[in-house]
Amino acid sequence: MPNSKPFPSKEADLNSYFQIAVPYLLENRIRLLISQANQDLIELKLEAWNEIFPQSQNSNTKTKTIIQIKDGAKEELMTALRAVYADIPASIWTLEDRNTLNVHERSTTRTPVPVPTTIPIGQVDTSRRLEHTISFTNEDGSLAKPHGVRGCQIWFKVGEAPIDPSELSYMATDTASPHIYHFNGELAGKNVFYWLRWENNRGEVGPWSDAVMATITG
Repeated sequence: MPNSKPFPSKEADLNSYFQIAVPYLLENRIRLLISQANQDLIELKLEAWNEIFPQSQNSNTKTKTIIQIKDGAKEELMTALRAVYADIPASIWTLEDRNTLNVHERSTTRTPVPVPTTIPIGQVDTSRRLEHTISFTNEDGSLAKPHGVRGCQIWFKVGEAPIDPSELSYMATDTASPHIYHFNGELAGKNVFYWLRWENNRGEVGPWSDAVMATITG
């Protein structure tokens, strides 16, 4: 699908673009498979633009109403051109077409999702009875997850501090902080040790966080 934003930002340059693009499209209408309706549309919108744009540049004729009409004509012509570009099959575009119309081919190569390299920083709110509210941020203090990260894996152990990940039990992978977990009453007063790590969209994980210890309030 062609680039949806080929238009110059400055209106003087945009006007020059319009004067080149519409005639070029009409001249190559058969090869580019432009429908008669779209031909008529871009021709009509260019005429409207060419009528109002000079008035918007002349201090003797420029008014708020003229500016509003000009802005409307601009948006209508850009919308019409985008529709034409979207209808042209990708296989038909030539290098000359793309260079003339400033419509670049969309890359089909996906940027690989990186494996997480940072660690989550966890905090646990124990103010509610038999409930832990586990919050997490990135190690740089950012509330946003690192690029490509789907969520934060939360692992835990009740009782003694774990030494090896094999001692941990999986709690959840939460896509947004915080995560709330409820414990059975028989665990009141016991300590819980949390280890966290980021998981990306492919299920790959980053390094473990520092352990966070919290007591289950009875």
